[in-house]
Amino acid sequence: MQKFTNTTIDPQDLHDRPTGEKGKVKIVGVTKCPVGVAHTYLAAEKLEKAAKELQYEAKIEAQGSQGNENELTPEDIASADYVIVAADVAIEGKERFNGKKVLVLPIKDVIKDANGVLQSLPTRAHTYSSSKDVTKETEKEKKESSGDSAGKTAMKQLMNGVSYMIPFVVVGGLFIAISISIGGKPTAKGMVIPPGAWDKVNQIGGIGFNLMIPILAGYIAYAISGRAALAPAMISAVVANSKEILGTSAGTGFLGAIFVGYLTGYLVKWMNSWKIPRSLKPIMPIFVIPLLGTAAVSAVLILFLGAPISWLMTALNSALTFLSKDPVTAIPLGLLLGAMVAFDMGGPVNKVAFLFGTASIVGGTPQIMGAVACAIPVPPLAMGLATLIDKKCFNEEERAAGIPALLMGLIGITEGAIPYAACDPKHVMPSIIVGSSVASALGMVLGITDIVPHGGPIVGFLGATNSLPLFLLTIAAGTVISTLMVIALKGIKQKKEFASKVV
Repeated sequence: MQKFTNTTIDPQDLHDRPTGEKGKVKIVGVTKCPVGVAHTYLAAEKLEKAAKELQYEAKIEAQGSQGNENELTPEDIASADYVIVAADVAIEGKERFNGKKVLVLPIKDVIKDANGVLQSLPTRAHTYSSSKDVTKETEKEKKESSGDSAGKTAMKQLMNGVSYMIPFVVVGGLFIAISISIGGKPTAKGMVIPPGAWDKVNQIGGIGFNLMIPILAGYIAYAISGRAALAPAMISAVVANSKEILGTSAGTGFLGAIFVGYLTGYLVKWMNSWKIPRSLKPIMPIFVIPLLGTAAVSAVLILFLGAPISWLMTALNSALTFLSKDPVTAIPLGLLLGAMVAFDMGGPVNKVAFLFGTASIVGGTPQIMGAVACAIPVPPLAMGLATLIDKKCFNEEERAAGIPALLMGLIGITEGAIPYAACDPKHVMPSIIVGSSVASALGMVLGITDIVPHGGPIVGFLGATNSLPLFLLTIAAGTVISTLMVIALKGIKQKKEFASKVV
């Protein structure tokens, strides 16, 4: 990508320029997409090409997945007339642009019409202030964006967290899957890996999974209020998933991490707006905000979330116990177990279903664990399969995680579907809940048993079920239903978006 060059501009074009500019327009910018690959660099190239055609000077920083390229220097920013931030997630170093004329817009707008974006700078760019972190809009832009702007902003913040989380899910899941498939042995306590090399591989995978929760919360908060929110969000997310601190039998899972991310982000954003003496400002982001933010959010979690989670888990366990006493309620029990498994994929609701299934083995009713085992692999298998069947329904990052999700599904790691559910809960959650419910209910009807507290095809191949063909059939049925459903729902979403653009 090009550096600043000494190009000139036609004097006749100067009437479009703000007062005081003479002969040249200098543009600097930053591009960043959720994946940090194709669109990041494509947008940078589009801006540079358009600037060259308009005889502007341009330097664009691409914040890609492998770091920042063509990084802007303080001199570049100081000499620039305008700054363009084309990003779908939070960028690094936005505070560098304090006092500059900045235009913030989605990356797709630049890819679609970079020339038009550059020509609109005099009317659309506004002075940026990191203390407010708001770019003012014209009245026309406000009218155009009213209604769904809040939802789009929230989704952008969520996607920022998900984009950082996915590598942790993939690496952690694959390490666990490989260690279990090669070194694991089925026992009454679950899949056990003897001490040795594969046990260490499994522990490394566990570290990846443990980090995924604070990373998700931290970078949602970061997208809202910057670096000062990282520590309180990440620490509080760990608190939200510590059953010892909450006083519950399970943490809040990825749903709790999302809650913590938004809560911390907006709390820190409010704290950033405090009017304080200039002498205290340097210690705010490294001491005051992290300390107060962590204390406040953790207090909310402990005081207000612990009791409801305990009540919910007790109520669910009571409902499962009631349904399990009568053979007539076998199908409703299966439907409920499957829905619980898929609902939060490792969270408290999922844990109740899993522990209930585990207790059933000891109680002499392994068909309940069999139903749970049928439901466990459906979410990751369905999402992985959907990315292969209809790629256009998923972004680059989701497609890249498709094969790992399939592998995690085969080993019975439901968490492989978490990135998809977090990105698009409206369409993914109903799909995986329905599919898992169907698989679990079929498992109850067909009398599938599982004598190992684990799920997925692997337990069948290791001889833990009473009928491998029927076990695989139930998993396949649930997976196909979830796959078709999510593709259909996402297809409807795309048609609506296309229709709105045409109108």
